[in-house]
Amino acid sequence: MCDAHATPSLVRSPCPGCGYAGDRSGAATRIMSGDQLERGLQASVKVYNLALAKLAELPEVGEKTECVLSRAELVHLKKAAATMNRSLTALVRESHDAENRLTLELHMLRGIMQREHTDREANRARVFELFRRYNSGGGGGGGGGGGSGGGGGGDVDALLPPMPVGGGGGSNNNPLHAPSASAMAFDRALATLERIDQSVRDLSPVGRINLHGAGLLSAKRKLDAATEAAPKAEKRSKASGTA
Repeated sequence: MCDAHATPSLVRSPCPGCGYAGDRSGAATRIMSGDQLERGLQASVKVYNLALAKLAELPEVGEKTECVLSRAELVHLKKAAATMNRSLTALVRESHDAENRLTLELHMLRGIMQREHTDREANRARVFELFRRYNSGGGGGGGGGGGSGGGGGGDVDALLPPMPVGGGGGSNNNPLHAPSASAMAFDRALATLERIDQSVRDLSPVGRINLHGAGLLSAKRKLDAATEAAPKAEKRSKASGTA
């Protein structure tokens, strides 16, 4: 996977460069949502048909207004209601997971765009600083050459590109050939800030913001019970071994 595809959930088509095809969890979630919705709709159709049949048996006008349901019909109705409940719960859970995933991707994209904007502004400031130093140094050298020359020498020097100060230095004195000390210090500061940001993200990653607490409480109770039962079992094993 290339650096451009560091966020796999954002990639949906194969990359021509690295061949990465993206995360397929979204398609699996959509298929699961469709199955859950189909089961819930089928259960609701069964309940509707049963109610329609019982209403058809009752007269529209008359004293008989009571409806009698057999045990088999009640069991059938209970199963359909349980199926609808499970389907609705699964759909709500999947919608919450999708919302959490999209929120996480939004935060990741926001951080990526902020870092990209910082890099672009830093590069722009560096280029402007180098151009300013190059032009200011070339202006002084060009003025000296024009004063020493004849009448036409000033015009020729004005048409020539600016030269750096200290003509014997040549390329070694040209600041465009190497970054300045301030630019290198700024790059080191940006790299240090990036490492600190990555360390903070590793220590405290962004997790879910909507999570039902009943499962966590149940798991904690089981863990506490197992922790308390472990020393007792160890004591019993030691006592049986000494006996």
